[in-house]
Amino acid sequence: MENKYKAKYLELSNKQMGGTKALDIVILHHPITKNTKIPKDMKPIIKKLSKLNITNIKIHNYWFKFAQNNFELDDLLFENVAKDINKTFSHLKSFLIIALEHACPFGLYFSYHYSSKCKGIICYPFRYYSKGSYERRIWKLKTNNGYAKIIKKYDVDKYMIKINNDRLQTLINDNSDEGIQALWYVIDFYMQKQYDKIPTKFKIPTIIYTRLDLDVKSIIEHNYDRTDIANMKKIFSENDAMQQSMMWNFDRIKYDDMLKTKNKKHLKIKYIISGWEDNMDIINEVILLNY
Repeated sequence: MENKYKAKYLELSNKQMGGTKALDIVILHHPITKNTKIPKDMKPIIKKLSKLNITNIKIHNYWFKFAQNNFELDDLLFENVAKDINKTFSHLKSFLIIALEHACPFGLYFSYHYSSKCKGIICYPFRYYSKGSYERRIWKLKTNNGYAKIIKKYDVDKYMIKINNDRLQTLINDNSDEGIQALWYVIDFYMQKQYDKIPTKFKIPTIIYTRLDLDVKSIIEHNYDRTDIANMKKIFSENDAMQQSMMWNFDRIKYDDMLKTKNKKHLKIKYIISGWEDNMDIINEVILLNY
């Protein structure tokens, strides 16, 4: 949406809303991070959300325990994260969730099991976790030795697949590039393992943005030009990179079709292209959900 149209849209929407509704917004920030600072690209979005013509609008930020480098493996379980979100915002009667990137599965889990607390959820964009993605992660990192090609100092079994809390603390305390990468692998792997806990039937207004890999330049740069990634994924040419991305895109759309079939009432799915994201979409969805 062009800037001049965005401004007009916000102006008209604010007039229509009449400034009569109160709204609490909880932002679930990216869980795979080493700090609890508002991301640079989210600062203007939060500022604009705060200025919407809604009475008593309040923005609340949620940081996952594992983003604060003080956690154990049980803290990665969806049910325990949901309990923590509920406890953290127990003072709020209900709220709208904005879930960013890898936070989306956690947000969907919470919105299903604590639906009375949720006015709606916006997933921007929804990171796809499935049996296929879980099995592919093991294939890339273990079977195809992708982990060993990137991380030299740790073993994939001991420090990812069969990690325990003692070895987890080793990674948490390792601030080297390899240590940070290994910790990210643990968090992502635990999310992948829980793919079957992510609800596919929704009880509240749910807006999912699906990101498709269609930008040729970035596909080649991120998958073929990086030799470590290309070796891990068995990509031998630019065409291989394009083919794998398109196969993954179709898998995503198949998943979306399943969601649409199960959810005739509460679900909207929208598509964005990787690298072409416009966070202004979040503001538009907040306005529409409250109109």
